[in-house]
Amino acid sequence: MNRLSESVWAPDEGLTEVEASIQEISHRFAEDVMRPAGVALDRMQPEQVIAEGSPLWDVFGQYRELGLDLVEIAEGMSPLELSRVSYLVHEEMGWGDCGLGWSLYASGMAQGMIRAMGRDDLWELCPPDAISMWSITEPSHGTDMLDFSHNLSAASLGGARSDCVVTRRGGKLIIQGQKSAWGTNGSIAQVSALFCRYDDGSGQPKRAAFIVPLDLPGISRGKPLDKLGVRALSDAELYFDEVEIPASCMLCPPEAYDELVKGIIVGANPGMAIFCVGLARAAFESALQYAKERIQGGRPIFEYQAVQLKLFDMYRKIQAARALIRGTMEDHAQYPPRLENAVSSKVTGTQLALEVTNQAFDIFGGNATSKEYPIEKMLRDARMGTIADGTNDVLSLVAVSSRF
Repeated sequence: MNRLSESVWAPDEGLTEVEASIQEISHRFAEDVMRPAGVALDRMQPEQVIAEGSPLWDVFGQYRELGLDLVEIAEGMSPLELSRVSYLVHEEMGWGDCGLGWSLYASGMAQGMIRAMGRDDLWELCPPDAISMWSITEPSHGTDMLDFSHNLSAASLGGARSDCVVTRRGGKLIIQGQKSAWGTNGSIAQVSALFCRYDDGSGQPKRAAFIVPLDLPGISRGKPLDKLGVRALSDAELYFDEVEIPASCMLCPPEAYDELVKGIIVGANPGMAIFCVGLARAAFESALQYAKERIQGGRPIFEYQAVQLKLFDMYRKIQAARALIRGTMEDHAQYPPRLENAVSSKVTGTQLALEVTNQAFDIFGGNATSKEYPIEKMLRDARMGTIADGTNDVLSLVAVSSRF
């Protein structure tokens, strides 16, 4: 029997044989590899998470071995087919462990940008199997760096207050400054897609994107960040001290920068949100199982209508969010992407995870506070989503400013 059908959620109807197979493989990976590794990594110190022999490396290895990065399978699929497979795989990964899921997803972001920009000449610097990261936030700047509309923050233009600057000196580029501690995979990435202020000598505020191998002289990293949630995902600062790269490392020039940032938001927001659907689903399933096993007043608490109402409310919200996010991903594969729908997906998915894990926490009662049960970790993980990859409020304002 398909192992996914043994859970509360029956397999999706109307899947092709390939889609059903990939969904099942993803679920097995999430259950057998990601979930136990995620629990173990959550209890480690940040330095232990990335140390040799850590479960993290086995997760990365099996993820690539199973082809769940979808690089190979994508070559034979239409955009719509790939969008369907993506949301099936990533929901299961979010169900397994959201922090690990985000880390694995982000590990191919630089490669995705190279494909989107048609820059095959950069593969030598950023091989398809490298662990990559997206470096955009800085100590003084967070979600304002995503304001491609430039209506909310002057800092988005790359003015003098930028903490990281790439300066052109003849045919070379020199990187100086720092990127924030919130760089996903910052402790383990081999290559970075670096988004920052660009000084070409014109005196005009500009931003550009670059592909930067992280083993170059002058690059150092801060300590892995010790976080509340998604602790399996390793964040760290990047420091650049007169780092020299060739001009050919420029991935995106200033004139195309805003469109690239918009494209990343449009693609990454629904992608992140579907992981949160998986997390919410995991919390719901745990709460339902607990409610049927926990005896109070001589019977399982599931038999009390107040608990049934809470569980149904969780189920309803998961179904609604899943439909929105999947629909957005399919639409973007067929029609011009709509920023407001992408942001709606991210806000809805991350808020869903927070609300559902909180409701599950209530059902578990006092036991929810114990690490013997999964809910306290799920709630900590869910809390990170509303500020990750852009805070929900600022992304919403960017969407309004750009569209309405």
